[in-house]
Amino acid sequence: MRYLIVEGITDVSLVKYICVQKKITDKFNEFELQKSRIKVDRVGIIQDADNDFLLSLDTIKNAIDNSGIDEHKINREQDIFLMPDNKNIGDLETLLLSTIEGTTIVNCFDSYKQCLQSDQEIHPKALNKGQVYAYTMYSQSGKNLYKPQDSFMHKKNKKYQDTGLWDINKDEFKPIVDFVVNTFKK
Repeated sequence: MRYLIVEGITDVSLVKYICVQKKITDKFNEFELQKSRIKVDRVGIIQDADNDFLLSLDTIKNAIDNSGIDEHKINREQDIFLMPDNKNIGDLETLLLSTIEGTTIVNCFDSYKQCLQSDQEIHPKALNKGQVYAYTMYSQSGKNLYKPQDSFMHKKNKKYQDTGLWDINKDEFKPIVDFVVNTFKK
């Protein structure tokens, strides 16, 4: 069994979306821990790099060292991925926003961010989350109001359906798609 440890619910949704789109699986009950019957073959970790790539990487490595996880289950060079692209600072929202630059909603929100910050200082991470939220809520003319974690696909009639909001074939998604595919590749 192969596992990916991720930071948040939207990360889980992205991983599921990649798995469906790349035909790895559309059955996600294997993401649940079944303590007595599982043989763990490999563990991957996806976390935000945030403002310090090396500090985030060191934090993960220290957590692994102190976790009791068999060190052979996690290859420190291959099984850790830091968002947005495994080389730069940022987070999942940084990745998502890089794929929708120039859209009307993003452009409108850029003006909104400037207006907000003219009166107070707002953390850039909060602004990015708000911008992704605005895109997922309003990008389909108000027809489908998705929260970011639901913006990749939704379950209808027990089948996952693409929302059409994200294109994982864009170059910006390639590093995370490759990581997920390689983690689950047999």
